[in-house]
Amino acid sequence: MIYLDWAASAPPDPGALDEGRAAAGEFYANPSSPHAAGQKAAERLAHARARFARALQVDSAEIVFTSGGTEANSSILLTLLDRNRLGGLERRKARIVTTAIEHASVYDQARGLQGFGFSAGIVMPGPDGRIDPQSLVEAVEEDTVLVSVMLVNNETGAFQDIAEMVRGVRDLSRSRGRKILFHTDAVQAMGKVPFSLRALDVDAASFSAHKFGGPRGVGALYVRSGSAPAFLSLGGGQEAGRRPGTENLPGICAMAAAAEKRLERAETETRAARENMRALIAGIRGMRGGWIFPSTREDTDGRYSPWILLAGFPPLPGEVVVRVLDSAGFCVSTGSACSSKKKDRTRVPESMGLPPDTALSAVRISTGHSTTRSEIDGLLAAMTAAIPPLLSLSRGRGA
Repeated sequence: MIYLDWAASAPPDPGALDEGRAAAGEFYANPSSPHAAGQKAAERLAHARARFARALQVDSAEIVFTSGGTEANSSILLTLLDRNRLGGLERRKARIVTTAIEHASVYDQARGLQGFGFSAGIVMPGPDGRIDPQSLVEAVEEDTVLVSVMLVNNETGAFQDIAEMVRGVRDLSRSRGRKILFHTDAVQAMGKVPFSLRALDVDAASFSAHKFGGPRGVGALYVRSGSAPAFLSLGGGQEAGRRPGTENLPGICAMAAAAEKRLERAETETRAARENMRALIAGIRGMRGGWIFPSTREDTDGRYSPWILLAGFPPLPGEVVVRVLDSAGFCVSTGSACSSKKKDRTRVPESMGLPPDTALSAVRISTGHSTTRSEIDGLLAAMTAAIPPLLSLSRGRGA
């Protein structure tokens, strides 16, 4: 089996799993317990927090551990339900600004908050899958309290110019005398593309361990000191009262180890990823019926992550391509795993202007640090052998 669905979940790093296993066996006590064993676990938790924060070049106190990227994303939006966070605004006047290409944990959560009285401004991308910073800033109205934009899109791999957007939003904040929280979903960026939370100047950012070699079920939310909103979750007071519940210490230790390793090797691994992406784009473009989404993406295009590609063979449905390639020994997907069973799973490609039938043909191919050129060549060979006959059959039936 050749695994090419790394954007959904990366194979766990053996060294990170070893750290998690060791922590589970040695530091089994509850970190909140006052006895010696509990304090040893608390010390290990603090050590892991410092390691993860150091990898991101932020302060330990700015890291909140969660169950993953989805909880991190939804948590920051749900803080808006605290009346004090709105700075005197009535909830029915408060506005959230996000985009049509966000992960469901931001997009659906923003729309869901409309039921609590908030308004939501949804900014559309251009045909290239990128958000124009000026359009984003223009959507920030007088009563906007939060802006959330993904750093690297999980379906197209498109980079968003977060730093430029933040500058525009900060200018509005100063002129209006009202703080606007800026959050970015950085799940697909961690360990894959270079970025600096300090340089981006965001107030909050979300991460998920299993996207970069850590285990599933653990993630983190960065909340910049001085901008922390009030969290609504109540309980044991863990994570400085921001996320109650006994911490997943083995998962956190493994996540910290995986983050260090990926960031340490990011430059070398990204160069290899770019070479794989060049071969993949050129191969699909040279194949009869092969499309790249967006069509303007080039094989050396720095506006997109070299780890993620959205392609298709319209009018052949993406599910058919996924099944055919699975039978040939290759794992790819039709897009975000979280949206694969939802009716609006084509929301991202359709928001870029693709017709519904074309959007349904989309297949996401995502690589990782161990993906080889021979695996890419094998995928292209499998596509060349299997897809043209299916296209002929599909078109012959008037599909």
